[in-house]
Amino acid sequence: MSNNQKYCEPSIARVYSEHVSAATPISRPPPFSLETHCISTHACKHYDDSDPCLSAELDTHMIKHYHTALDTCLWVVHKRAKVCGVTFTSGESIKGVKRNPSDKMWRCGSIITLVKGRRSLYAWVIQFLSFDKIHLTHVKWLPIPEYPCAGNPLVVLLRSGGTLPNLSCTVDLTEIDPSRIAILHENRQCSYPIRLTGIDTMRV
Repeated sequence: MSNNQKYCEPSIARVYSEHVSAATPISRPPPFSLETHCISTHACKHYDDSDPCLSAELDTHMIKHYHTALDTCLWVVHKRAKVCGVTFTSGESIKGVKRNPSDKMWRCGSIITLVKGRRSLYAWVIQFLSFDKIHLTHVKWLPIPEYPCAGNPLVVLLRSGGTLPNLSCTVDLTEIDPSRIAILHENRQCSYPIRLTGIDTMRV
């Protein structure tokens, strides 16, 4: 990425060109996986019923699947989850981190993208939750994306203070696109999420 953050869009274009250039080693892609679930560890704990909005959503899911309201404290909170074999981690800094010293991009394992209302949207994962066979993501929605390069879906802009989607605070794991996200911050007002696989869906 460019060290001069005034040139985010050209920098993003350069990263994409480097990624697909002949200089990049070409290897066989990993086998596609349908593995989609919350990851259970000894650190998992039960939901403490501390968020009224989330608790109401969990009640709705209980009634939908089991036709009765059950104690929301039965839900288990998870740190990580897999979506089609791709691992996501909740609660990471939205500024992103470098996974190893050789990385050129800052990645955030807590930013997800999915299609709602015929368009791609982005969200930050607060936590993952499961009960029986239900696996959910508790999210904070990010501003509706803009496409500053003449509508090119490769360059995605999230503008601070932009319009937020009016949607539920929970998302089923199966709705999430299995794409890791790198993040570039131009300033406190703008950030550019970069999908490492796939491209955004735009309304026509």
